Amino acid sequence: MHIKTGTITNWGRYPAIRAELATPANRDEVREYIVAHDRMIARGNGRCYGDAALSACVLSTLALNKVLRFDKEEGIVQCESGVLLSGLLDLIVPAGWFFHVTPGIKSITAGGAIASDVHGKNHPVKGCFSNWLLSFELMDAEGRVHVCSREKNSDLFWQTCGGMGWTGVILSATFRLMR
Repeated sequence: MHIKTGTITNWGRYPAIRAELATPANRDEVREYIVAHDRMIARGNGRCYGDAALSACVLSTLALNKVLRFDKEEGIVQCESGVLLSGLLDLIVPAGWFFHVTPGIKSITAGGAIASDVHGKNHPVKGCFSNWLLSFELMDAEGRVHVCSREKNSDLFWQTCGGMGWTGVILSATFRLMR
């Protein structure tokens, strides 16, 4: 796990704070960092407008950046939380698929899209990112992993969508695409 201390900001560049920024390479390192820190927040690519992903201890998900599965027939993709939407677009568009909900910036992570429950200009028709989210894996403060969907751990599913990281660290996500 890479850990450094320095000044970080979110997209708006205010405020700027000194923080310990940990970048775990896998879920074991995520667990190690979570259980060692009473207070920390997860961070995707730092494109949040405000200060939601700023804290003295910040866990970056950017190294959790693997696409785990892409069903080209059904239009379902599963990826780790640090995968950028731009990288997913490079994969899905040539296969004839696209996101139902397209935020204004493609340099956000899948985990950030869930934590912020992003939307786009088609919000009145397609709703938020969570409308197309099938499930995700979430690691809580004790290092336990929960599979969350509308049917399983439903309360945790809805608390996490738009919850800005307060329920834990999103490890992976599975969502539906459109042609």
